[in-house]
Amino acid sequence: MSSSSTELDLQVGVEVFLTYRGQVILDSKLARVLGLVDRKGSLLNACRSLGLSYSRVWERIFKVESLLGLKLIEAKRGGRGGGGTRLTSHAKMLLQRYANAIDQVRPCAELLNVVPVTERPLPDLVVIGSHDPLLEHLIGIARSKGLEDVKVYWTGSVGGLASIVLGEADIAGIHLYDPKERVYNIPYIERFMLKNEVVLIGGYRRELVFVLRPGLQLNSIDEVFNGLANRELTIANRNKGAGTRVFLEHLLSEKNINPSRVKGFETEFRTHFDVIRAVAIGKADVCLSLKYIAQLYKLKTLHVTWEDFDYVIPINKLNKSEVNFFINLLKSSRELILKYDGYLPTEHTGKIKSR
Repeated sequence: MSSSSTELDLQVGVEVFLTYRGQVILDSKLARVLGLVDRKGSLLNACRSLGLSYSRVWERIFKVESLLGLKLIEAKRGGRGGGGTRLTSHAKMLLQRYANAIDQVRPCAELLNVVPVTERPLPDLVVIGSHDPLLEHLIGIARSKGLEDVKVYWTGSVGGLASIVLGEADIAGIHLYDPKERVYNIPYIERFMLKNEVVLIGGYRRELVFVLRPGLQLNSIDEVFNGLANRELTIANRNKGAGTRVFLEHLLSEKNINPSRVKGFETEFRTHFDVIRAVAIGKADVCLSLKYIAQLYKLKTLHVTWEDFDYVIPINKLNKSEVNFFINLLKSSRELILKYDGYLPTEHTGKIKSR
């Protein structure tokens, strides 16, 4: 070992975790986020101040809530855009337990290098929700035309609606199928108690397909379901709260297949590009995803359905210039939509579909 190696300024740090049933539910990073939410009244603002990904923090909170069966954050009145975020009593209890744990070990070591919190202005336009390659293109066009301060977070459709409730999002992209009413999106607006708070702007239709890994010789979706039921096939799945995952669970239910028995079901991928890439390199045999991206990878597909991808916008954001810019861009996008294989405009594209 060289002398320079022995002179390195090495430091020892200590991390504190709260665990539940063997899984970490709170560490220093999430504790700082929740502490800032308590002070700022905004999850988005807290993430930006700490330089953290909103999508990843949202996913982590969602997982902790699912594990505990308790809510950590909820909507409150007053706050940015008529709403806001506050901690539940359960979250405050966890933070107090965490603070107590830190006090217990503080005499043993200097604890946890805390990232300095700096105020960062909120973006001019915040889009949160389901991943969509055409939406990525539209945002790129918006930026090229002068709407530079746009932030997009891929949390999944459910996360998009939740962010509307919390007052975090200006626009949420969603594609949630309701098997009881056999329609997309509208029932979920009512389910999230947003019926009189938002408008649903028509987007476009997307072709949903099963994507097969190279060399996999299947010719029907029934063969896919048989392979999943028999655990002969491994699936690449989207993250919890994603509309595609919700629809996959519906399909499996129709075939009387228990999702927990499907190989790969609990392995989560954040975007459609991620799941299809996993199939393309052989990490999984099949995924439910978009025909458009599968074609880019030149992978075999089996048609499943056409789905509605729409946009939820709070009524109190309709007079915001950046929101109107996006709506007008969507209205004028019919030719662009037709250039995307597996996409179709509808009679409601860029128009109010439901209020």
